[in-house]
Amino acid sequence: MNWIKRHQAAWLRYYIARKKPGTGYQGLLRLLQLFCHRHGFTRQRHGKQKQKQSVLIEVRDDFVAEFHLQYHGFGPDCVYNVDETGFYYDMPPKYIWSARGGDANISTGEKHSMRMTAVLTVRSNGDKLPILFTIRGTPGGRIETSELPTYKRPLLCFVEPSVMLLDNFESHVSDASYRIVEEELSSFLCAIPPNATSICQPLDVGVMAPFKRYLRDEWLNEEMIDGEDGDDFDTPTAAEKRKAMVKRAIAAWDRVTATEIRNSFVKALPSIEE
Repeated sequence: MNWIKRHQAAWLRYYIARKKPGTGYQGLLRLLQLFCHRHGFTRQRHGKQKQKQSVLIEVRDDFVAEFHLQYHGFGPDCVYNVDETGFYYDMPPKYIWSARGGDANISTGEKHSMRMTAVLTVRSNGDKLPILFTIRGTPGGRIETSELPTYKRPLLCFVEPSVMLLDNFESHVSDASYRIVEEELSSFLCAIPPNATSICQPLDVGVMAPFKRYLRDEWLNEEMIDGEDGDDFDTPTAAEKRKAMVKRAIAAWDRVTATEIRNSFVKALPSIEE
């Protein structure tokens, strides 16, 4: 795909323009898959063991009943779901194409060159908060010493108590996390059952998939960034890559609709009557 972006940019723009919004990446991927299959390549991907759907639904139902019992007094504008997701500067398909009978492994140099973490926050009324980007920083730098201590502190007194849904990652459900949420934010931390985010976490249920799809579409539409030598598509500086990734994520996040967010909460936390 990088080769097409660099050497066939005009054709790529024409191809995407003919597709429905949000389908350009998948259409191009399918086209390349057919090409690879026609020329004798096979598709391979690692599999993962998953819990049975019936078990997950039972876990979800128990969690939903307890959630509505504890937090029934909180309106849709007071229930948040926060989660982080990683994405890469280059966003090729997740599958490996190799010649039949050949090795499916890839060398270290062919792997993603830069990764960034985006923290996404949504409310059950359909609102979405600006993305918080996590990148490597310098301990004791300006952000840590000057920005974080005063970041939006004056606004905390105007925020009403809320419920924050988080996955069961160890650092999320530590005593320190509960203390910060309850004492500093005057809110409540609600931990999602372990290994059940695919069915209990609104972001995973109906937001992450379209967000990642929009990310891939934005990646396809990006102009290739030349480095100093101007002839290698993998030569942009780290700062240039970070800037491109931030702009790409913001554009993709803007495309996530309030309807998608509301539906994800309805599906992950259905009312007891349903």
